[in-house]
This record gives sequence, C-alpha cells and structure tokens, in this order.
Amino acid sequence: MKIYCNRSELNRALSNVSHSVPVRTTSNILEGILIEVSEGVMKLTATDTNITIESSIGVQCTDKCEFVVPAKLFTAIINKLPEEDMMIDYDPDSVKVNIRSGGSNSEIICFKADEFPKIRLAEGEKEIFLSKEDVKKLIRKTAFSASTDDFNGILTGVLLEIKDGKMKMVGVDPYRIAAYKIDVDNSINMSVVIPAKLVNETAKIISDDGDDKMSFEITGNKVIMKFDNNKVIINTFSGKFIDYERILNKEGMINVRVKRNDLLRSTERASLLASVQNNNLIRFNIDKDILIIKSLNEEGNIEEKVEIINEGESLNIGLNSKYLKDALSVIEDEEIIMNYKDSISPCIIKPLKGDKFTYLILPIRMN
Repeated sequence: MKIYCNRSELNRALSNVSHSVPVRTTSNILEGILIEVSEGVMKLTATDTNITIESSIGVQCTDKCEFVVPAKLFTAIINKLPEEDMMIDYDPDSVKVNIRSGGSNSEIICFKADEFPKIRLAEGEKEIFLSKEDVKKLIRKTAFSASTDDFNGILTGVLLEIKDGKMKMVGVDPYRIAAYKIDVDNSINMSVVIPAKLVNETAKIISDDGDDKMSFEITGNKVIMKFDNNKVIINTFSGKFIDYERILNKEGMINVRVKRNDLLRSTERASLLASVQNNNLIRFNIDKDILIIKSLNEEGNIEEKVEIINEGESLNIGLNSKYLKDALSVIEDEEIIMNYKDSISPCIIKPLKGDKFTYLILPIRMN
C-alpha cells in the first residue's frame, strides 16, 4: 500500500504531534504515532493519555490504511531523508513500512492500529472562535505563574474562565498570581482548569502561518482546540480552583506609576547579585519620585534608580526579582501601576487604564 507525500509537510506534522508523545512510559504503543490514511489525507495522532495531538497533511494514496510507527525512529528517518518527494509503503501482513526517498531506503517494524488508545469525546459546549494571537497571549502571559510542584495539585493548572463576553486565564503558585483577559464574541459562561504544562506545549505548535482563527470547545472533562490542520485534546483537572479574586482585591493606597521597560532593565541588573539562596531578593526603597532598587551579597552591591510617580507614602519592601522579571517581560504596556499596602502585603501590578492584566507578587521579609 503505497503513500506518496512531501517530506517537509510530514516533518512538520511529526514535529507537532511529538509534543504529546510521552517521554517515559511502560506502554510501547504510546511511544508510537498512529497514522491513518483515507481519501488523500494522512492523519497523525500521538497521545500520553492526558494530551492528544492530531495533525493532517495531503497525500497521494487511493487506499485506506492505518498503522502505528515508533515515534522516535520514524521521525529521525523522515528528518534525514535526502529529497522532498518520498514514498511510504505499508505491508499489513508483515506490519512493516518501507520508506523511500532518492537513494534512501529504510524499513521499520510497526504496531497494529487497533492497539492504539482511541479518544472518545462527549457532546461539547458551543464552539468558540478566537484569534490564534489572542490564545498565545493568554498562555504566554499567565501559564508561567502556575506551580511546577506536583504537590500543589490543581495549582499546576491554569484557570480558564469565560464570563460576560470575557475570556480570562489565571496562573497561581504559592507566591504569585498572573491573570490576563481578552474579549470574546460569545454569551456562554464556563470555567475549567487546564494543566499549565500541556497548554504550554500547545502554544509551541500554534503557528503564525495559516488561518488567523482557531476554535475552542469544552466537552466533558476535555478541552479541544483546533487550528489549521491540527487538533489538540487536553484532559482538564477536577476540583475547585483557589479563590484568587479575594487575594487580588486586597489593594493598598500606595500607587506607583513607572515605565515598564525602565523597571525591567533595572531589575535585570540588580538581580545579578540576587540568588536562589536568598529567594532572589532585591530591595525596593520607594519615595515620592524615585525608586531605588538595591541588591547585595558577599561579592558586592548594586544600586539602581528609576523615576516614578508615587501617589502614596514612602515604602521599603523586598521582592523576588525572578517573579518580577517574569511579569514585566510579558507586559506590553509602556507604563504600569504597582500597588502596595505595606511592606508585608503583596505587590500588585496593573495597567494604567482598564483591567486586562493583573500580576501579584508576595513580598520577602527583609532582615
């Protein structure tokens, strides 16, 4: 059964689905990629049972067939083929494929397709259409803040809320919160928690090429995203997410207006003497029109001065420089507001106008 296709297109599809091939597994079949060919389309599917990615390309083949190839070996062979034109010859009797391109000829042993786990989808909610750029922003601006410690359970996920024409994504760990929202043309309300690691993998394959739009749907305990010739299915978390709004609503009376880029560059320089051992501590001395950032250790000290507009009292507070850089790096606004209550309360970062993003960082107690 001969299948003719383009090496670059197949390589791109393999690269996409490889994000859901498990790194370690006791099941040989999960180390493979399901290939299904029908009516001139080849669909590739990989899964680790928590995330499933499908990617399709056009091929020349008059028959139908399905088989599972070992992902690592098959991908390596396709990547090294000498020419763009290639042919895959599948023998269902021996369950082998022969791969030919130019003077290259490889044969590998496959698995039967009926051994590969099938994904069953319940009837879903209404499909929502979003711009790919908005979805990538939601992920990039929040998922970094989700906990990476499995001990924290549901906090290793990001909350996705759709309410009153807004879609919001929220990442939380024990020391910080990141929230970002976009407008959606939809009247439905829903809430779901998605593993942050898996949405990050999804973001890697959402290309700037192709259609500007993508679809989003919730069905049972799964989220389905479709874009270009790809489908991503992610298992969601069960359980109740932390009441992050209660924490974010505890604002103080000290509002510091500052240019984001000036603050980021000064924080980057000051953090050169910060270390994991002291929680990446940098010290903020906030006055009326100047912010002094200090860091020191046994090797030396660094002092940075940033112009600000302070609408409250003076304040000395310690912050984790890594957490601050993470937040400032994903903000696009030229100026921001940093809100404080006192030296033991959170730093809350907001836009000058509106509420499209909010970042919270807990302070570090200073000696």
